[in-house]
Amino acid sequence: MGFKLKIIVIFLFCNTIFGQEIATIQKIKINSKILNQEREILIYTPQSYTENTLVFYDVIYVFDAQNREFFDFTHAAISFISNATKKYIVVGITSPYIENLDYARNNDMLPLPKHENQKEFYNGYNGNADNFLNYIKNEVMPFVNSNFRTRPYNLAIGHSLSASFILYSMFKEPNLFNDYFAISPNLAYDKESLATMFLDFNSQNINNQTFLYLSNANEGENYWKEWLTARNKVYSFLEKTKDLDQINVVIKKFPNETHWSTFAPSFIAGFSEYFKYLENKKIKYSDETYEITLLVKVLNKDDEVFVTGNQKALGDWNPNSIKMNYKSEFEREINLKVKTPLELKFTRGSWETEGLVKNINDYVNLYINPIKQHKFEFEILEWADQME
Repeated sequence: MGFKLKIIVIFLFCNTIFGQEIATIQKIKINSKILNQEREILIYTPQSYTENTLVFYDVIYVFDAQNREFFDFTHAAISFISNATKKYIVVGITSPYIENLDYARNNDMLPLPKHENQKEFYNGYNGNADNFLNYIKNEVMPFVNSNFRTRPYNLAIGHSLSASFILYSMFKEPNLFNDYFAISPNLAYDKESLATMFLDFNSQNINNQTFLYLSNANEGENYWKEWLTARNKVYSFLEKTKDLDQINVVIKKFPNETHWSTFAPSFIAGFSEYFKYLENKKIKYSDETYEITLLVKVLNKDDEVFVTGNQKALGDWNPNSIKMNYKSEFEREINLKVKTPLELKFTRGSWETEGLVKNINDYVNLYINPIKQHKFEFEILEWADQME
């Protein structure tokens, strides 16, 4: 990509507890050519990430992570939310004040004003949002995807002006992120230009179904009165319009919270809605079909093995629909034509007999990528009904 990366690992916890690797947090320096600055990002990988070599993860991008509260609360709270069975890689995007450049977070978050004097508006700390967006798209995301086991599914979280930024990113790069959590965004900036972009946005530019969570605290009641007017315009538009078929919008209000205190309760409420959304979401599969071979090493020579997964070729999660072929006493094999995304599990014919796969250490869905690899080998460590 034409940019240099200098990796500095500040916190890397490698101890094990009962054979399980604990979660890690890395601090990574990026020498950004786009911003002409050195920037730091934080990367959280969940428990047993190193061991679970066959598991790939969705990525949550948390903005304003120079305030560690946002980043730390995200990766900590996600495990405690009801129905939160998925694990994520969490990336913290920092926007610190750089004294020698007289550069602040507002420069990252705010585009050039169209209706106000740039130098007078936010004391001139604005106008670099497009470059910051390019930095995320062309430097941060390629680094994360190249160095970590990521799925092609990204979620953006922002609070206040960083919430404004992720909405701006949806208008400018509508397919960069899949889903958005905009907590207390400033929609009044530059004479409500962001609110106007919302009203003019064509959701048909989004290729896939998108989840958009908007929330507010008591902004606009006793302070920042202009926020209330802009917010009401957007809320009214979203409640009335029928043109956002690609976007599933959830709006939550927290009038008893302040601008700062709303992050935690808003986050919890938003993700509770988000996991309900994921349960009912229809998966969009690739047009292209890929031929793959699955080879499974078994514990007993009499084991009958079934593969099941998230598409018709895998039995649509029927645990006894697709039986694997006998290859040798301790090997079963099958050739399949599949599409992406691809998730699967192995059983002996029922969910009570689900198999635990080596290097997974949990009964989770296996995500494999048939685009770059066509043969996959697995080893069953135990069957659920035969656990000691």
